[in-house]
Amino acid sequence: MILTQTLWHLRELTRQIWIRVALLSALAIFAAALTPVLGPLVPDAVRFGIDETAAQALLEILTNSMLVVATFSLTVMVTAHNFAASQASPRAHRLLRQDGRTQSILATFIGAFVFALFSRIVISVGLYGDGGFSIIYLVTIFVIGLVIVALIRWVQQLSELGSMEATTTRIEEAAHNAMKTRMDSPYLGCTRLPEDAELTGQEIFSTKSGYVQHIDANALSEAADASGGRVDLVVLPGDWVAKGDLLMRVSGLPVVTDVPTTGDDSAEYTDLRENVLIDDLQSFDQDPLFGFQVMSEIAQRALSPSLNDPRTAIDVMHRQSRLLALWPAPSDPVPDNTRSPLPGVRTREISAEAAISTALDAIARDGAGMVEVQMALQRMLARLAEHGDPEMAKAARTASARAIKLSDAGLSLEQDRIRVREIAPKA
Repeated sequence: MILTQTLWHLRELTRQIWIRVALLSALAIFAAALTPVLGPLVPDAVRFGIDETAAQALLEILTNSMLVVATFSLTVMVTAHNFAASQASPRAHRLLRQDGRTQSILATFIGAFVFALFSRIVISVGLYGDGGFSIIYLVTIFVIGLVIVALIRWVQQLSELGSMEATTTRIEEAAHNAMKTRMDSPYLGCTRLPEDAELTGQEIFSTKSGYVQHIDANALSEAADASGGRVDLVVLPGDWVAKGDLLMRVSGLPVVTDVPTTGDDSAEYTDLRENVLIDDLQSFDQDPLFGFQVMSEIAQRALSPSLNDPRTAIDVMHRQSRLLALWPAPSDPVPDNTRSPLPGVRTREISAEAAISTALDAIARDGAGMVEVQMALQRMLARLAEHGDPEMAKAARTASARAIKLSDAGLSLEQDRIRVREIAPKA
């Protein structure tokens, strides 16, 4: 699904850990504040004889324990994420930080602490009656139950937090989602812009430098459709653009001459330009090649002399093979959402050559002297050379030829070079 920029920003916001912490903390404060209101409604017969002393004792235990647990958990999380960034790829840290399970567990610990602390404050000012103590005691028991469940989940989470396997799996999932979205909507939901197309019309340039994170194709299509014009995008998510670089050409739309260096601005072309979100960091969402890039970085680091871990590099290639298998063949059914593309907007496609090159070129170079890596690489490319898409098959054979040249130069034994050549796809 191609999201609008508003929905994309909203999704990015919900991925931040402080959002879950703030929501659970607000819910905790609401629960504690609601108790004095409900207290008088509790019948005398069901108050269980619970007084202020019993409630305070239970809340004190919860306050002290949750402060320690939350502090410890945050320390462990930061340490594990930093370790993963150093051993795998610095680009993995931001993705690990967005893990929903870890965020929910930490939010539960902090929310329980806030609930206990706020409840003790409310008790100290004398807002609770006898019935209120019964309610707060039962709610505290319920909160302790939630904490126990979170602790059990946290123990399981700690067993894999920051590990290489969990990190590569998380990156593969993000890359898989991006690849699936792009294959279902090959042109961001728009129509194809031919490579040899002659671009005409009004030029719109970037006013800042950075990576293209998101393109709101829906908004561009609405602008083009309203005036019967056309928008030709020359950038894709993941592209690096400098200030003054061309973003798009438009024709038939009410825009003025775009001269960013003079500050000459107008609401019309500013609105169009803001549909291409540019920031300092790359994003996985609309850029499947970024997933390949990060996974390739993990393999490169594993092949470095300091780690010397070829099995991790081979595992990465197996994961990349699963991702490249999503590449559609001409005989595959066309997804429903590509049958009616967004009108008035054209964009480039991601080539099979770019996908394979991003995924494997660096691995072939850094693993040139390791026969097991080269053999695994050629097996992968041999399978891709039989892909139903002619471009993918051609790109695989081209990558295989490049890798053969590297392995011939890197492998010292002729026998190893022969073994690699025997596995390589046939021309």
